[in-house]
Amino acid sequence: MNKKGRKQAVTIRCLLFGAAVLLLVLIVFGVVLAFSSCKKIDNDENTASSEAITLAQTSAVAEDNNLNASETRKGSAASFVVYPERTKETVEFSDEFDTQNAILICCDDDTVIAGRKEKEKMYPASLTKVMTLIVAVENINDLSQTVTITEDMVDPMLELDASMAGFQPGDVFALEDVLYGMVLNSGADAALAAAHYVAGSEEAFVELMNRKAAEIGLKNTHLTNVVGLHHEENYSTAEDMALILEYAIQDARCRQFLEKVEYTTVSTEAHPEGLTFTSTLFSRMYGDEMPGVKICGGKTGYTDEAGNCIETYAEINKKKYILVLCGGTTNWNNIYDTLSAFSIYCAGGKRYEPPQP
Repeated sequence: MNKKGRKQAVTIRCLLFGAAVLLLVLIVFGVVLAFSSCKKIDNDENTASSEAITLAQTSAVAEDNNLNASETRKGSAASFVVYPERTKETVEFSDEFDTQNAILICCDDDTVIAGRKEKEKMYPASLTKVMTLIVAVENINDLSQTVTITEDMVDPMLELDASMAGFQPGDVFALEDVLYGMVLNSGADAALAAAHYVAGSEEAFVELMNRKAAEIGLKNTHLTNVVGLHHEENYSTAEDMALILEYAIQDARCRQFLEKVEYTTVSTEAHPEGLTFTSTLFSRMYGDEMPGVKICGGKTGYTDEAGNCIETYAEINKKKYILVLCGGTTNWNNIYDTLSAFSIYCAGGKRYEPPQP
């Protein structure tokens, strides 16, 4: 082959080699591109799948929450109260009832059966202690733990002529004993003992009470003490007090105190026979005086400014009702009106007639 032919052969081989390299590059690029596309598709599918799963989980959680909201009514720490509504069947308490502010609600459907100035600001007196009970119970894990009664829990309350459970400075009693003394005897000494055990001071405990009121959704309640002593800023409404009681009775431990008729503490050196507490509510009624009405429990209260106050809950025709009467002129009128209200407005009965002497 001459020199010109050899040169042409080399040129052809170079061209063929270049074409082969270019083809190889194109093949590799194509493979990489195809792999990237597949990966993107997989990622997109995985993302879509994850989003679908997340959406499904969110929907499931929302559905569960809705079910829990309807099934778990008031009474747990995470729940909130539902204000009862007046309906076309709601009536005003008749003039026969000795009360300034009153409400009767059906807990089963959150309706107002009867009312009188139930949204008006009033002073709750010792009905305050139901909130004291709630906060104490929710912050005490073991009611058998003991607390020491001090002079600061007793002497100031004696000077104010407050209701007392009968504890003496130096007494050591179980918290269960203390709470029975607070609810049944409406003991101010007992209320202060519970407050100091839980929070270290009455002031700190009151903060917990107001925080609890906000947590469960109360709109018109503010508290300044654990006893119910009169103070311009210790106020509520009949409506709010009904909701506090409704919240309380969702807790079995609160109910055990509110439903007790009588309780005697263990014997101590200072109290060899123990201390006996008798319900200020059930010492004046049995709770079953009216046909079809079963009054289960409640709380009474009194101050000069608040008048006579009473709140109770009852079972009537398999439904649960709560009644609050505040501003009455006598304890006995409160009792008679309580029996009458449940009878007339819930059981289709008549007014209670006290036995004649």
